[in-house]
Amino acid sequence: MTITQENLIQEIAQTEGMEVTTVRTLFQSLERHVFDHLSSTTESEPTVIKLLDGLRLECNYVPEKEMHTFDDVVRKAKIWVKPKITRYYNRKLNPG
Repeated sequence: MTITQENLIQEIAQTEGMEVTTVRTLFQSLERHVFDHLSSTTESEPTVIKLLDGLRLECNYVPEKEMHTFDDVVRKAKIWVKPKITRYYNRKLNPG
């Protein structure tokens, strides 16, 4: 079963008695803010965003690196994001 963002928007709007457009706007705003915070990650300060209890995004800055193989290759600096699900969340899903 695949649950899309649109499915969640419809479900939240229905259960909370809100307009679909309001919930959609909220999701879009959340996405913009998360992206802004992740893209502002620096080498000296990694970013962690706790989206839900037990679900977080860990973001690290990977600096530029020169690799000397057959050719001299320069790997550009990048931001690397990893999703993490905590032990707490897994235990909540799988009690006992």
